Amino acid sequence: MKFSVLFLVTIFSLGTACSQIPDFGGAIMNSVEELKSDHSSNYPVEGKITKTVTSEQVFKMEWEKVHEGMSPIPERPIVNFEERFVILVMLETKPTGGFGFDEFRVHENADQYVVFYSEAHPGDGCFTTQALTRPYKFISVPNTDKEVEFVKGDTVFNHCNE
Repeated sequence: MKFSVLFLVTIFSLGTACSQIPDFGGAIMNSVEELKSDHSSNYPVEGKITKTVTSEQVFKMEWEKVHEGMSPIPERPIVNFEERFVILVMLETKPTGGFGFDEFRVHENADQYVVFYSEAHPGDGCFTTQALTRPYKFISVPNTDKEVEFVKGDTVFNHCNE
């Protein structure tokens, strides 16, 4: 009997610990529009970037920072800022290719929008480009007065040698 209870507790713990996306309450937002996602940015500030952009003027500035030094700069998507706003999530500079986002979702609950994301890293045996990369993602979501919280999940390692 003791063994059965211990076994069930262990299985339950492993099952819940392996869940990548925590429960933030509310629901996963379906009205998220991905505007642009890429593996390379020239953003002039180092480190992880998480921003909300609520005006066309600020969106233009952030778009130009992300694409600094590129020619031509990709055309900026049109966003109706009376109905939506933009979220930018950018990872820190990485030493090679093979890095990016694994999960990326927006949850809406009674108090906030929760932007949940996790990183994907190249694992052992992965062939990668030997250049610095900096993955980023621009999305748009419906306007709200709710707080926006950014939550980084566990890093996932891709296994390329299997």
